[in-house]
Amino acid sequence: MDIIVKMVTSAQFISSIVIILFTIIATLVIEHMHKLYVKKTNNTVQMNAIVRSTFRLMKTVTWIIAVLAVLEVNNIRVTSIIAGVGVAGAVFGMAMQDVFKDVLMGMHIINDKAFKVGDVIKIDDDEGIVTLFTLQTTQYTSLNTGDNVTIANGVYDIDIGLRYDEDPEHVSEVLTDCAKKIKAIKGIKNSEYLAVQSFDATSAIYRIRYWCKPKDKWVTRRAAMGVLQKCLLESDIVLPYSQLDVHVNDSDGK
Repeated sequence: MDIIVKMVTSAQFISSIVIILFTIIATLVIEHMHKLYVKKTNNTVQMNAIVRSTFRLMKTVTWIIAVLAVLEVNNIRVTSIIAGVGVAGAVFGMAMQDVFKDVLMGMHIINDKAFKVGDVIKIDDDEGIVTLFTLQTTQYTSLNTGDNVTIANGVYDIDIGLRYDEDPEHVSEVLTDCAKKIKAIKGIKNSEYLAVQSFDATSAIYRIRYWCKPKDKWVTRRAAMGVLQKCLLESDIVLPYSQLDVHVNDSDGK
């Protein structure tokens, strides 16, 4: 019992509690400022998405500083932790690079005013009404199925159906090289080959993904399709096509 009392009344414990309380108060103040800002301004949904992300970042940074301060108060060396966090941050950044790309594309959508909530958009063969927009994703209600669909901002896929007898390793080499050539197209931020996605009755479906501004989608898609066709022709990969067998009976019914 004496040990617990001594720990609770120690300067380190009291300082830690004070830091945590101040952090909670700061977080509540930031949240109140966010709500007050949204209420007082008449921003678009897109701008509110940026504001929401900014205030979330502010709260996250506040708590990180608080944790480091508590550790320092309790005589735990923060410098070594920061070094470790730096390494972990680099690994995290590599793992989250697609998320960062989506966020950047979201900012491009806001800057270009490509669309807003309530607009009708067409994604590949699906058409729908935008119901929610954030910096990372766009959500829409499909007019074809009625489903709520969430897509990453500025990410587009090209699906290629190839015959089952094609060598998968050869296909991988060709499409990986093709993705690099697509990346060089003006307006495309990045492109990568994503391997086999599914199988249908006549072909295996491979996918190449690329990132671009929404306003450049169709121009870049046509250019990417041209590059893809050239890559397939040069590699002697044959695209499957439908065949129709016609059986004709003679007058005797044979």
